[in-house]
Amino acid sequence: MFHLLFSLLMSASAAVPLQDTGTSVVVRSCAEGWDSAGPEAKKPRPKHAKEGPQNKAGACIELAFPPLEIQEYLQAYTRSQKWKISQEHVTEDSWTIARELNKDELLGATKRNTNMARISWTGGVVLLRVVTVPVANGFARTVIRASFRGYGQNGDQFAQQREYWELESDNSFETSIASTLQAHFTAPQ
Repeated sequence: MFHLLFSLLMSASAAVPLQDTGTSVVVRSCAEGWDSAGPEAKKPRPKHAKEGPQNKAGACIELAFPPLEIQEYLQAYTRSQKWKISQEHVTEDSWTIARELNKDELLGATKRNTNMARISWTGGVVLLRVVTVPVANGFARTVIRASFRGYGQNGDQFAQQREYWELESDNSFETSIASTLQAHFTAPQ
């Protein structure tokens, strides 16, 4: 009986990755090509489809923690930041939010475009999508992507007025979230 209990305990502890022994690796870079390995990369495009950017902005980090624990931390982090969230959608392995941004936050997280130089920006929204899935050796890969929509008034009186403009991420927002994850999960407990 003792032998059975001992072997069960040993097999259970072998299945859990080492997380905080001081010498074990708890964070690692994502494998090369992480940004093109999704289902979008495998879909054949129609002949006349407009080509999008090859490497969509985003950040990726692999942590030796369960995906649920990573997602729960990110949700708690967001609440602690007191972000103004207008929409939220949670699934088993992903979390999507729409966060309202003021003008400075919008311009600080997006690339400058000369075609939009005459726009008087008032604010915007970032659609943040975080997907966390298990990968080899007890790690979970977290991919963070953001798309931005800016609101404002075009100063060119002859230009067609728009409700919003899609803006390209400069990747700082995504990288800051990956850095937050790394700092939290590598901090001494």
